[in-house]
Amino acid sequence: MNINDGGRRRFEDNEHTLRIYPGTISEGTIYCPIPARKNSTAAEVIDSLINRLHLDKTKCYVLAEVKEFGGEEWILNPTDCPVQRMMLWPRMALENRLSGEDYRFLLREKNLDGSIHYGSLQSWLRVTEERRRMMERGFLPQPQQKDFDDLCSLPDLNEKTLLENLRNRFKHEKIYTYVGSILIAINPFKFLPIYNPKYVKMYDNHQLGKLEPHIYAVADVAYHAMLQRKRNQCIVISGESGSGKTQSTNFLIHHLTALSQKGFASGVEQIILGAGPVLEAFGNAKTAHNNNSSRFGKFIQVNYQETGTVLGAYVEKYLLEKSRLVYQEHNERNYHVFYYLLAGASEEERSAFHLKQPEEYHYLNQITKKPLRQSWDDYCYDSEPDCFTVEGEDLRHDFERLQLAMEMVGFLPKTRRQIFSLLSAILHLGNICYKKKTYRDDSIDICNPEVLPVVSELLEVKEEMLFEALVTRKTVTVGEKLILPYKLAEAVTVRNSMAKSLYSALFDWIVFRINHALMNSKDLEQNTKTLSIGVLDIFGFEDYENNSFEQFCINFANERLQHYFNQHIFKLEQEEYRAEGISWHNIDYIDNTCCINLISKKPTGLLHLLDEESNFPQATNQTLLDKFKHQHEENSYIEFPAVMEPAFIIKHYAGKVKYGIKDFREKNTDHMRPDIVALLRSSKNAFISGMIGIDPVAVFRWAVLRAFFRAVIAFREAGKRHIQRKTGKQ
Repeated sequence: MNINDGGRRRFEDNEHTLRIYPGTISEGTIYCPIPARKNSTAAEVIDSLINRLHLDKTKCYVLAEVKEFGGEEWILNPTDCPVQRMMLWPRMALENRLSGEDYRFLLREKNLDGSIHYGSLQSWLRVTEERRRMMERGFLPQPQQKDFDDLCSLPDLNEKTLLENLRNRFKHEKIYTYVGSILIAINPFKFLPIYNPKYVKMYDNHQLGKLEPHIYAVADVAYHAMLQRKRNQCIVISGESGSGKTQSTNFLIHHLTALSQKGFASGVEQIILGAGPVLEAFGNAKTAHNNNSSRFGKFIQVNYQETGTVLGAYVEKYLLEKSRLVYQEHNERNYHVFYYLLAGASEEERSAFHLKQPEEYHYLNQITKKPLRQSWDDYCYDSEPDCFTVEGEDLRHDFERLQLAMEMVGFLPKTRRQIFSLLSAILHLGNICYKKKTYRDDSIDICNPEVLPVVSELLEVKEEMLFEALVTRKTVTVGEKLILPYKLAEAVTVRNSMAKSLYSALFDWIVFRINHALMNSKDLEQNTKTLSIGVLDIFGFEDYENNSFEQFCINFANERLQHYFNQHIFKLEQEEYRAEGISWHNIDYIDNTCCINLISKKPTGLLHLLDEESNFPQATNQTLLDKFKHQHEENSYIEFPAVMEPAFIIKHYAGKVKYGIKDFREKNTDHMRPDIVALLRSSKNAFISGMIGIDPVAVFRWAVLRAFFRAVIAFREAGKRHIQRKTGKQ
């Protein structure tokens, strides 16, 4: 596929060439090029293949999409559009730069029972199973054990032997290792062909531990445990930033939805496929440790009928890092979507949304200060690293990919324009600067009033109201209303709070719309009994050079996960052994209950003390730190630096972390003032006014109700016109 560098091409009118690899179905053919358009279905492509390759028309064929990140196959439904799936691929895959590892389409034959025929796969599985049984019975020699696939089997279990075993397995590209029912995954940062149908079939309905450790085994055990016990299951994924948590989630969700299908991907899986790039664009960012770090936690719940058929799914998000919107540390970026929009928008969109270069936005240029570039083309050939570009990424292609993914989830073109317009408004809002008036100490003014009309136009609010809300606050006292000017620091805080609240509301709305697309009508039927498997993908433990309130919340969440792990793996298991009279030597483990109590136990936990100080107008960072010292100076899980440093140190299960106290109070009370809420609710744009301060479910229900009454009125009007025409003819 050719990409026009002169501007963004529209997919609808373009003809693309699909390379279909028939494999053993057509001996001697490596691949067959098939022309197709965006709306061409898989059934139409297969018909073209049958005619081109002169295949047996009595057999049933399907298309399979192979993913670069592991060789797993996604079977396309007859109505799926291969070109749309192809446009979600990375640019390098479209240009065939990845030899032997690229994304591709395969032609597969379908069996009479609905399963997919993989040729020699069945015989390979039979031989593998027979060899395993022969070794178990002693007829074949056991392979020399150089490593252990379950750390519980180590003869001498200590930190050194544990790490050495993991290292030896990793050297042989064995990235998965069990610890009982827990799976350890080490990120290989390269392609490993261990996710294709051969492995899907191998782990189908096998007991955990019988075969080589694999993430498919965990998904399979959860699925069959749910069906057999009729109880909901949950898979928890935890690890450091960059350890591959999100990719592991993708493998699990793909396998969990595919397990209930006869080869074909479900509609739920199709929507999740489109939802992934959308959530990634709005919720991921480049950090110092990871170029594509998830800056929010998510819980994905796949719902099933009692028979094991997928019904629908649900996504819940946690702890979106709102502060990243207004400030980023060194060598970090804002959320991906801003860079996608600035690089990929058409000239018409750039004019309509008043888009500039990234250096011209305060929310994007705080770290790197460089001469302005004339266009995004200059970035492609700049060898000097900066905070705007990441090696190997194509922002224009990523923007097109995002547009298509939003379309797959159900976002109409008008909705997409409203979202991009709001993103531009947030960026321009960050450019508003303040200064003190010379003749009054407490009064402030806006340095660059030319920005106000742009923000006013994008938010569709009155410019005068916007100005008043940004420089003054309204206070109601007994019998009168007072209008008081903000101090300089207060005004900056209000501006940033407005931007963060807008972005957070937009992210909540996007998650809600994705959930509506994932919802199945059967979920609403009271008589339908459902089961579910949940996958929790949350931040890893973080310890940066400068740690603030965000890392405090993230690490507390990980502390709770570790406590859950301790309770279920050590404490409850050992109590059960004692209750059953089993001879057992207790295993000592680090109990982190004291650390959790330090942070959250009422009334003296750090979070509760923070809430108290946040409600005192005269409180400062120092008074908050003093309160921490007064209450917990004797606690062994918290330390205070010897020098007069505004910080405290928590002894977490993963190690000590120093947190700077700066902005703890401000971030804890991060909400919009009523003046700002009233301003945004007055917007003429129903999309913006509906998002602010109102439950998105209520907004959606009202939209459905409004659409219903409009349809009824339109139907009645059409009926009246029909009667009038009929009467006129008579």
